[in-house]
Amino acid sequence: MGLTVLFNNNYEKHRVDGLESKYLPFLKLKSYLDQNFPDKISIGKSFLGNEIFQLKIGTGKVKILIWSQMHGNESTGTRAMLDVFSFLKSETSWSDVILKELCIYYIPMLNPDGSSLYTRRNAAGIDLNRDFLQEASPEIKVLKAAVSEIQPDFMFNLHDQRSIFNVGDQSKPATMAFLAPSPDEIRSVTESRIKAMAVIDHMVKGLEAVIPGHLSRFTDEFYPNSTGDNFTKLGFPCILFEAGHFPNDYSRNQVRKFNALAILLAFERISRSDVMEKRNYDNIPLNQKKYLDIILRNVQVESSESHAILDIGIYFEERVDLESQEVIYCSKIEEIGDLSAYYGHLDQDMKGEKYHGKSSVFPVIGELADFSVGNIHFENGNFKG
Repeated sequence: MGLTVLFNNNYEKHRVDGLESKYLPFLKLKSYLDQNFPDKISIGKSFLGNEIFQLKIGTGKVKILIWSQMHGNESTGTRAMLDVFSFLKSETSWSDVILKELCIYYIPMLNPDGSSLYTRRNAAGIDLNRDFLQEASPEIKVLKAAVSEIQPDFMFNLHDQRSIFNVGDQSKPATMAFLAPSPDEIRSVTESRIKAMAVIDHMVKGLEAVIPGHLSRFTDEFYPNSTGDNFTKLGFPCILFEAGHFPNDYSRNQVRKFNALAILLAFERISRSDVMEKRNYDNIPLNQKKYLDIILRNVQVESSESHAILDIGIYFEERVDLESQEVIYCSKIEEIGDLSAYYGHLDQDMKGEKYHGKSSVFPVIGELADFSVGNIHFENGNFKG
């Protein structure tokens, strides 16, 4: 039985309950780890003094170091990895082989302060993914110390990407994007980078059977202070995972499943001892930014002197309702005019229906959506349908 079939047949059984929300604060994660990973170790503390934990599974010679929530509001990789650990503990023959070949180290929340605040950056406002050289944050020092101690054969850097990305020149959203980061400005293809490319090639091939057309490649532009780029420069095969959007899945629980499968496919490839070649990596379509969450096309806007037919593009800005512990989506006007080059996750032709503004007479870029057009209604950023 192939991995994809095995995974699909058993995922719901091993999926960790209680992690359905995108909001995964530090205390919730700690509670789960306390109950399920008593052997976890603390490898350091965040800017606000929250512990940064490390988990370990497997006894193999090939070492993989994985970290997630480097950006605090990007929890899909964390939730997926906890599903992966549950799957690996299932005592299948496949899991036995993987755990015999690999030794997997996992830092489930590199940025616990940002995770609780639901922000990209840490509590001091530092983007950990751009702090490799300056080391202004305690969190990046913790990660680099872990790398120095473990000396991993592979690294996985788990992120989320926004809902704005599509695959190449297609209308499909980029549900999973991958990258073998560049080690320099000329984007040299080094031995360590080829290894990362080979693993990505295997993941994409396996995922195409599940989400065909929804897979892309993140830009390999070199960022001098970026984590993945610098680890690649140091000779470590590093793979960037970007969990993106899937239709009608803003909570990213379907994407969480695809992310978990991608990680397991990566383990499968790394556990093999044959020569690694990049093969079809360069043919994976690049990410493009052609999506908005809602596009209302052919809306009529009137003044006392004139009228115009235009398109209105809406982007969902994420915030956390601390009382409900849930992510809420505030609709903001992102673009106005001719949006024929863009796709909308909700894309509706309003056929000349009139714009009725509530807080302002005309749509204004950057303002919360507070208007009605035909059967589409917004109230102070809340989408009413």
